[in-house]
Amino acid sequence: MKRYFKREAESDLGEGVAFLEITDGWPSRQVEIYGETYRWADEAHNEWLADQPFEVMELGDEHEIQAKEFEEVWQEALT
Repeated sequence: MKRYFKREAESDLGEGVAFLEITDGWPSRQVEIYGETYRWADEAHNEWLADQPFEVMELGDEHEIQAKEFEEVWQEALT
């Protein structure tokens, strides 16, 4: 089962927003946006992919988004 989430993020690029796809309890795709900079990751390109299971990520119902919103951001990140 896949679920999608959006939350605040922080990295060496500053403050931003992270979009995560969780599949069977683990991150499978992720996009982080810091201003004009996008970082994306999937299971084959996992340098920026979160490596913690869903249950420790502190993501609640308030962070959950629709698949369509995630897919739009994913497509933007890949261009």
